[in-house]
Amino acid sequence: MQIINFENFHEDLMTSIDGDGAIIMNSIVAGAESLGTNFKVVKTRERAALVRLEVKDAWAPASDDFNPKAALEVKSRFASFKEGDIDLEITLSQIKEVYQSYIGWIKAPGRTLNEVNDNPFELFFLNHIIAKHFEFVRLKTAWNGVYNAAGAGAGSLADGFITMFIAGRAVGGDIATNHVFDGEVITAANAYAQVNGVADLVASASPNMLLEDLNVYLSRQAYDNYRKNRRALFPTHVGPADRPDVLDDYSNMKFAVDPGLVGKSHISIAPQKNMLFVCNDDPGKYRLSIVKDVKSYKLSIRASLGFDYASPDWAFMNDQN
Repeated sequence: MQIINFENFHEDLMTSIDGDGAIIMNSIVAGAESLGTNFKVVKTRERAALVRLEVKDAWAPASDDFNPKAALEVKSRFASFKEGDIDLEITLSQIKEVYQSYIGWIKAPGRTLNEVNDNPFELFFLNHIIAKHFEFVRLKTAWNGVYNAAGAGAGSLADGFITMFIAGRAVGGDIATNHVFDGEVITAANAYAQVNGVADLVASASPNMLLEDLNVYLSRQAYDNYRKNRRALFPTHVGPADRPDVLDDYSNMKFAVDPGLVGKSHISIAPQKNMLFVCNDDPGKYRLSIVKDVKSYKLSIRASLGFDYASPDWAFMNDQN
């Protein structure tokens, strides 16, 4: 294996990218998927519909009358993106440290020559940087992000779901009032009723959604309070080791404990297809620059991305933020 010339790292990295924003875009998508989240990763263009086509049932007994039905069953939102930068100053020793991880990756059992050839160190390094930054995006942006609020850090990269849900619930927003549960701060004394309160809204407002798999997004603390409350309500049947995967009363609703909701009393119930990480499909929106300084390299990555819910018709929640 040819040893990389670290002194020319900036040139080698730019040569590997070769001005191709699609490589950066694919690294962004891979970074999102590597988190193993309960969101759906979507590549699309600005103003594209986030719900492709959900056709409404227009069948009727044959007759001489024409009674048309609206084509779409659900309201669709449109993709919009925020541009963000990853600005880093990286020393030669840090680059060499990542290189040691690369050597370990190459030597992994079962690694093929094609995999190694398709992943030179420069691309491995880029993916490493982006994957690490998606840990911040997952924890600070997905739910709690407020665009440009602080100007720095992942929390200011884009609006998170809670910010968008607050706007959607406001007067003139697109989320119906019967999709929002009048909730309370979740405790070990009320968690069971709080979770079921949101679930009951799904059953009453959109019973057809009981036919598909839904995620119940909540924090670890809220989930543990649900367990404690459930144990207190049903002491004969529930023990301290019970960790339910689904709601007792709704077998299609699966718990999705989300690290981005830590400390929050927010509950959302939705199909995974409604909770999106959206990535701009225009490679021209992705750029990379790297400049060699005296003792370090200055690296800047431009990305175009965001979070959104595909349709307000598939979003149910409490009013706790």
